[in-house]
Amino acid sequence: AVRSVLGSPLSLIQGPPGTGKTVTSATIVYHLAKLTKGQILVCAPSNIAVDQLAEKISLTGLKVVRVVAKSRELLPSSNVEHLSLHYQVRHLDDRDESELNKLMRLRDELGDLNDRDDRRLRSLRRTAERDLLSAAEVICTTCVTAGDPRLASFRFRSVLVDEATQATEPEALIPIIHGCKQLVFVGDHCQLGPVITDKRAAAAGLGQSMFERLVALGARPIRLTVQYRMHPSL
Repeated sequence: AVRSVLGSPLSLIQGPPGTGKTVTSATIVYHLAKLTKGQILVCAPSNIAVDQLAEKISLTGLKVVRVVAKSRELLPSSNVEHLSLHYQVRHLDDRDESELNKLMRLRDELGDLNDRDDRRLRSLRRTAERDLLSAAEVICTTCVTAGDPRLASFRFRSVLVDEATQATEPEALIPIIHGCKQLVFVGDHCQLGPVITDKRAAAAGLGQSMFERLVALGARPIRLTVQYRMHPSL
């Protein structure tokens, strides 16, 4: 599966339960990073899936930055918080008393800053975020957060979307618009599809993932066939 993906502009990987989709995805990302020398965008429709994938990719030794939506930055930490952009910004200059650190600490203590200091803090934070994102080999985020303004100026030749069969088509399009030339969808169209609660949206076809559409159009998925999770008799 990995060998096939590396030489193809579009790849679909179908992984039934327990066949190692996450490990396969992390391996693909590792080899793409070594071959292309460009940044890779890795997405999934859910934060849990992105966290799992970010952790696996980080274990390969690649430099990973996990981007979460601004609204989630204050939520309880996950097991990959140390990879998150906001965590890395806050711990960028732990050993030095940088202006950014001083202003962030002052805001934490006072709860608010005057207009001048607030503008300065936002400017310094934007610069720090841009530097950290530019230095990353792999950027991991949800499909929707791939449209975050902080990523607007970045171009990703290679994009991998995990759990692609659970993403709606509009969701799946967001990561692709950053200049994608090599796209990998990983999922299983025989399992859960996108969750659509609006009946009119479902009737209009929003319940079909892009993975399913591509299969219907004749794209042949690479199927992972070895089961690692269950008893052989199952």
